[in-house]
Amino acid sequence: MMNPKIALVITDRETNAQIKKVGADLLELRVDLFRQMDIDAIKKQIKLRRSLNIPLLLTVRNQKAEGAVKNWPDARKKAIIEEVLPLVDMVDIELSSPLLKEVLAQARRLKKKTIVSKHDFEHTPSNLDNIFKKGLSTRADIIKVAVKANSFEDVFRMIEFTRQHRKHPLITLSVGPMGTVSRLVLPAAGSMYAYTFLHKPTAPGQIDAKTLKAHLKFYYP
Repeated sequence: MMNPKIALVITDRETNAQIKKVGADLLELRVDLFRQMDIDAIKKQIKLRRSLNIPLLLTVRNQKAEGAVKNWPDARKKAIIEEVLPLVDMVDIELSSPLLKEVLAQARRLKKKTIVSKHDFEHTPSNLDNIFKKGLSTRADIIKVAVKANSFEDVFRMIEFTRQHRKHPLITLSVGPMGTVSRLVLPAAGSMYAYTFLHKPTAPGQIDAKTLKAHLKFYYP
């Protein structure tokens, strides 16, 4: 079994020295959590992170339902993605976003990898297979499903869902306190990345980088 890959979620607050210590396989740039969200400031951050030689994933959440702090216009999100997508390696766009088709089209033109994501911070939906099929229909490179676990039964369902669909590149997460254990076990079922943070969690149940790395090293020797 391959060791799980680590996706480190960053904003414009972390230093490169702090990031480098983690040894992450992917940096998720959560642009919506940046202190400065003007285009020039975002480009400056991307240039700064490029020097780390770690693949960069562009993520811009603008709806609370998908993990944003507050709702803000799609037009602004579109403008950010259009400007900075050429500068990164991958982009994450929500299955529910009105921008889905055009972001995927732009990414393909630029030969960037794509993640389509589904988030549910209330419960684990009963239609996980339908979500997967919808994700497949977009022809995205990776499908991400992050849903809330209200019981260990929900975590077991996510493990089984991941095992069933692991032949397609997949990222799965059970969020919330009950889902914390999923950060360790879903990679064994086939989830591509374990997401983590340095200073402040960006999703309920997220494990900090130092703790996650120690646990992964112990359980995946």
